[in-house]
Amino acid sequence: MRVLHFAPRVCWPLDTGAKLRNYHLARVLAERADVTLLAFGGNEQPPNNPENPYAKVVTVKRDPGYTAAKIIRGAVGRTPLSLLNYTTAAMKQALAQILSEQDFDVVQVESIHLMGYLPILRAATARPHVICDWHNIESELMQRYSERESNLLRRTYARKTARQLRTLEQKATHDFDGHVVVSQRDRERLLQLDSASSISVIENGVDSAYYSDQEMEKAHAAWLTHPHPDRAAIDGVMPSPSKANRIVFVGSMDYHANIDGVVDFAREIWPQIYERNPELVLTIVGRDPAAEVRQLASLRGIEVTGTVADVRPYYLEAVAAIVPLNVGGGSRLKILEAMAAGVAVVSTTLGAEGLEVQHGVNILIADTNAQLLDAITGVVENEGLRQKLYDAGRALVSNRYDWARAGESLFGIYERLLAARMNEKN
Repeated sequence: MRVLHFAPRVCWPLDTGAKLRNYHLARVLAERADVTLLAFGGNEQPPNNPENPYAKVVTVKRDPGYTAAKIIRGAVGRTPLSLLNYTTAAMKQALAQILSEQDFDVVQVESIHLMGYLPILRAATARPHVICDWHNIESELMQRYSERESNLLRRTYARKTARQLRTLEQKATHDFDGHVVVSQRDRERLLQLDSASSISVIENGVDSAYYSDQEMEKAHAAWLTHPHPDRAAIDGVMPSPSKANRIVFVGSMDYHANIDGVVDFAREIWPQIYERNPELVLTIVGRDPAAEVRQLASLRGIEVTGTVADVRPYYLEAVAAIVPLNVGGGSRLKILEAMAAGVAVVSTTLGAEGLEVQHGVNILIADTNAQLLDAITGVVENEGLRQKLYDAGRALVSNRYDWARAGESLFGIYERLLAARMNEKN
C-alpha cells in the first residue's frame, strides 16, 4: 500500500501533540505500507533517533504567516486565516509534482487547514482515497478562545474565524472520502454536520515502552551526568530523584490554551500550594515559552525550562502532573504520557476531554481553583492515592492508548476503503 502523509509541518522534533500523533501513526503504518511525507518545513532533516518512518520526505518552505494582507483577507472574506496561512503556490506545485511522479492509494491530510489543496488531490490520475485527520474541531477551539479573550478586537476576529471554520467544516464532511478523529465526542460533533459522513475514531496514544521504568531510569541517569542550565535550585530547593517534589506542567508553551492555563494556575493556585509545601517546585516544561510564561520564573518555587531534549527525567522527579486547561480541543497526549510515566494526573474536565478516564480511579478531575488546590494537595500528601492513580493510569494507557493499537486500526480503515473500491470495480 502506498500512502501520502500530507501535513502542515514536519513531525520533528517531537515537541507537540500533533507531531507526536503524525510520527507514531506513520511509524506503525510504515511496518505494512510505503509512507511518503509532504509537509511544510525548512532545512530540517529527519533524525536518526527517533527512527524516520518515511520512505521519502518532501518539504516546502512556508510563506510568512499572519501578514497584514492575510489578516485583512481573513477579516473581510470567507476563507479563515488559518487556511490562508497554509495555502501557498509553492506547496500546490510540490503536491502536483509528487502526485505526477508516484501513484498513491491513500492520502491522509492532517487537518482542514490544508483543504485548499483538495482540487489538486482530486485531479490525481490514481484517484487516491483522501482522508482528513482531525486533531481538533477547529471551530470549537476558536470559539472557546474567543470566549476567554479580553481584547475586543481579537475577540471579534476570533468569533468571525470560528464562523468561517464552521462553514469550512460543514463542507469538509462531504468533500473528503473519510475522516479520522481523536475521540467519540469529536465524531459525534462531525456527524451533526453530516450524518452520512464516514468518520472513524483513532484515539491518541503513547509509546508505553518509551516510558517504562527501565527507560525512565536510564534517561534520568543520562540527564544527571551532564550539567543542565534548567536544573537549578529554586529558592534553595533542588529537585531530587530520591524524593519526588516536582509538580509538572508539560506542553508547547507558545500555544494559547497552555499559556492561559499555566499562567492562571501559577498566579492563582500555586502560591497556596507552595505556602503549605515549600519543598515543592512547579516545573513548566515546553518549547518556546511566551513572555508571560517566562515571567512566571520570577515567582517563588517556579521554574520554566523552555525546550528540553527529554521530558522523562522531569516526570521521574514529579509527584503530580497538572493539566489546568480552560481552553482547547482534541484529546491530551500530555495526560497519556504522564500516566505512562507513572505520574498522578490532576486535570480540569476540559483538559481531559476526549479521553476515557475516570475521576478518582485513574485521574483527579478538578474545575475550580478550590478543587484544584484540594486535588493537588491530596496527591502530594497521600502516598496511597498517588500509587492508586499511578497503577490505574499505567494500566489504562497499556490496555487502550498504545500507538501500536491506534496504527493498526488506521491501517484497517485504509484496507476497507481499498476493498470497497475493488468491489465497485468488480
